[in-house]
Amino acid sequence: MAKKNRLPKRIAGVKIPKKLRKRGGQVFAFLDSPVISSIIAAGLLAAADSISRQPKVKKAGKKAGKTAKRAAADTAEAAQSNVIDFASILAMAAREGARALKNR
Repeated sequence: MAKKNRLPKRIAGVKIPKKLRKRGGQVFAFLDSPVISSIIAAGLLAAADSISRQPKVKKAGKKAGKTAKRAAADTAEAAQSNVIDFASILAMAAREGARALKNR
């Protein structure tokens, strides 16, 4: 039977010291309660909201949005040219196939 309030010996391949595993399990059990989880979630949301209101973050967000918009436009243009190339190749193949059938 597994002991409660203990962390595993390894997390993502990293060995956790025994003292930390014993104490960390108790902290993890405390943090695992729904009330504490809600409080932590509210605090993280408030911090994220505060960070997102900073002018530097807004500017970086706008710049990232513009870059993404340009990348999407470039991708759409490339896809359109590929479709046109594919359609012309398909039409050429159909013409050649019709000529081959006609010359039989």
